[in-house]
Amino acid sequence: MFCRHDWSMRFVHGVPENKSGAAPTGSGSVVDPKYHHTMPLVLSCVATFLLIAYTTIVTVAVPTVAEDLGVGFGVLQWVIDVYTIALAALLVPIGSLSDRVDRRVLLATGFGLFAMSSLMCAAATDATVLTLGRCAQGIAAAMMFATTLPLLEASYRGRARAVAFSIWGAVSGLAAAAGNVIGGLLSVFGWRAMFVMAVPVTSVAAVVSLRMLPRQVVHQPRPVDRWGMVLLSVGVGTLVVTALLLADGAPPWQITMGTVLCIISVVWFVVHERRAGTPVFPASMVTRPGFVAAVLVAVVYYCASFGPLPVLSQWLQEEAGRTAVGTAAILSIQPILFFAVSAVFGPRLGRVTRRIPFMGGLVLCGVGCAAFLLVVVVPGWPALLPAMMLTGVGAGMISPVLPAAAMADMPPDQTGVASTAMNAARQLGISIGVAACAWTVRVTREAGHGWGVGVSATGLAAGLLCFAAAGLVGWILRRRSDDSVGFLPGEQVAPEQ
Repeated sequence: MFCRHDWSMRFVHGVPENKSGAAPTGSGSVVDPKYHHTMPLVLSCVATFLLIAYTTIVTVAVPTVAEDLGVGFGVLQWVIDVYTIALAALLVPIGSLSDRVDRRVLLATGFGLFAMSSLMCAAATDATVLTLGRCAQGIAAAMMFATTLPLLEASYRGRARAVAFSIWGAVSGLAAAAGNVIGGLLSVFGWRAMFVMAVPVTSVAAVVSLRMLPRQVVHQPRPVDRWGMVLLSVGVGTLVVTALLLADGAPPWQITMGTVLCIISVVWFVVHERRAGTPVFPASMVTRPGFVAAVLVAVVYYCASFGPLPVLSQWLQEEAGRTAVGTAAILSIQPILFFAVSAVFGPRLGRVTRRIPFMGGLVLCGVGCAAFLLVVVVPGWPALLPAMMLTGVGAGMISPVLPAAAMADMPPDQTGVASTAMNAARQLGISIGVAACAWTVRVTREAGHGWGVGVSATGLAAGLLCFAAAGLVGWILRRRSDDSVGFLPGEQVAPEQ
């Protein structure tokens, strides 16, 4: 006899088959009755929204910051980029730690550091202090991001887990699209308000994390591969830096040095991991088609859907003559549709073959990006409406099912690194997307073409990337024996208790 259990019955006191057993992460969760079953989801969503939104929230305020601090746009570009570099470089190494330490403490530490670094940014009187504060924000964001998905995976079962992942996916995509929107709205109160806003939220969240989350007991944690963490961080960090240097039109020798250092670090990391007893990134993970497909989709849909947003923000203000608030209103179409699709259809999409949300979402994103071609035909901001709507719907199909797809086939002691690898793929995608779009627009404008040609070329390239990725995902998943049924972890119904 089988039955489905309500949300509260799925909060982890042990797996359904063994109420006193350990959480599925391989580490026990000591749960007191006072802990509310929704708190892991609430804190995970708060952390995810903040850390993703702050990737781009400063973009709209760059002119104001430059005037206030008396520095050029080249310097302030690093204020934006250093956050992404720190987050992308440290996400997987810290994710590997999340399988070895109490995630409650790691999450609370991330919230606390984010609060202090935000206060540092708000009080900055020069670009150096602001850049250091943004770097600290990126480190804190990596600590928070590495904890959120493993916390959800360990806290819920069955339908509750499906709903939790769907909500988290909706929030994460909403944040990626809403960063520029929030930045535009807060710019009315000055650029420092963007950082002040985060201080009380993260301070309260740090305290709540320690008091309201179950304590995780880690049994015989695996040793930490410190050298592997360093190599991976250097490899990912130099990849992001090189992409940004290329976008900014840096001298060729800087781009060459960054490329060489990235290749050396990655090759060294691969060789080291093959010999390591406890690798940061187990080689067996890349043999799992579901995980590989999820990572590929994460990179491409973030790159294509959210990478162009800073360029579009500039186009709307410089070419279409919109104010910061007006720009925020236009760009908000994408996150509104994204959130609606994710929230309404997320749980249902988790019960069908993963090819439907992955390939269908990529195709819609591709068509939406190709719709940027309307910029050279339709005058003004209405040309962006089809693109904003289609990319919002397409990304909303993908995001809710990605976390479960990345962790579905993983053993319990690898869920942390699997989820952070997927999140790192998102960050790499948006970083490379922002850099590639900026480079495309810069090159076309230097060639004497207007904004419209640059935006159109960006959309066409992003659209082709999505179409190619959709075909590749279909090929990767072609032999999946479980691809015709629901794939959310824990989706199998439990015996009646």
